[in-house]
Amino acid sequence: MFSRRTESRSIASQLIVLFTLAAALLLACGLGVFYSIVVRHAFAEDNAVLADKVSALSADFNEGGPKNFGEELKARHAGDHAPYWVRLLDSEGRTLTEMPGMDRILPSEVFPRAQGTTSPLRNPKDYRAAGNLFSLVATNETSGGKTYAIQVAQDRSSDEQVEREFGVLLIVVLSGSILASALIAITVTRHGLRPLGEMTRSLERTGPTHLNERVAQTGWPRELQPLAVAFDDMLARLEDSFTRLSQFSADLAHELRTPIANILGEAQVALTRDRTSDEYREVIESTVAECERLSGIVDNLLFVARPWKGSRRFIERSRRIDMSRSIAPAKAKFTAIRFCSVAP
Repeated sequence: MFSRRTESRSIASQLIVLFTLAAALLLACGLGVFYSIVVRHAFAEDNAVLADKVSALSADFNEGGPKNFGEELKARHAGDHAPYWVRLLDSEGRTLTEMPGMDRILPSEVFPRAQGTTSPLRNPKDYRAAGNLFSLVATNETSGGKTYAIQVAQDRSSDEQVEREFGVLLIVVLSGSILASALIAITVTRHGLRPLGEMTRSLERTGPTHLNERVAQTGWPRELQPLAVAFDDMLARLEDSFTRLSQFSADLAHELRTPIANILGEAQVALTRDRTSDEYREVIESTVAECERLSGIVDNLLFVARPWKGSRRFIERSRRIDMSRSIAPAKAKFTAIRFCSVAP
């Protein structure tokens, strides 16, 4: 089974991404609302202007009658980009008069149903022709006992172009704001995470010879204070453990030096001259006692090593260690010497 290596995640990159996304979302919502308000206000103004235009045409029609109104429409020179187009229809829907060229762009069938002049102007109908956007309305007028319909078209192509350019401008502003937010996030994140770097450099100076140093004495930010205190507590425990380990090593060296020196001294003395078998027996018994003492010291060392290793296999193995195997060669050697000394 192969364990997949988990890649470490960067706190700085996560903060930068989250801050940038949050800023982008807020900016997009704010600019979207602003764009919607501006566009609605522009269309409301256009509708108000269109309503005023319809009222003015109705007043001209009521003042001059259909004949004068038609002559005025014919007298107007309307190009392809005229702001308003006007047409007069009779009660049967036949065209009486219209601005020149209006029939090519705006036929009478595309206009909405005419409404009375006393009713408020509803939302005009949007119609696109020849690449231009028009707002269409129609109103009924009465003259000489007959009913006439006035169709008015407002060219809003320029407003649509301004709306499109304003949207592109907002997108550019949004893109620049997101880039600025990312740069600000990088700067703020680096400045905010600077104490972590300082703490890392402070912890790198800690070693076996500098366990007495503490990091909580520096004025760390509030979020890093618990970490600094916990690390100082760990250093205090390590310092105490190292002190006890040093003292234990000194005591252990003394405990091991004594039986080894006794064994070595007794062996050297035994080899200086010929001895009887009883004297060799006493030397061997003394050596065996010192070896048993060494075995007890080794057992104590194994007992101390168990919590440091933390391995169950090591503990079970250490329990089966028998120092008698280590001193068996020495016993065999001294037994051979004894047999050699008593042999005729």
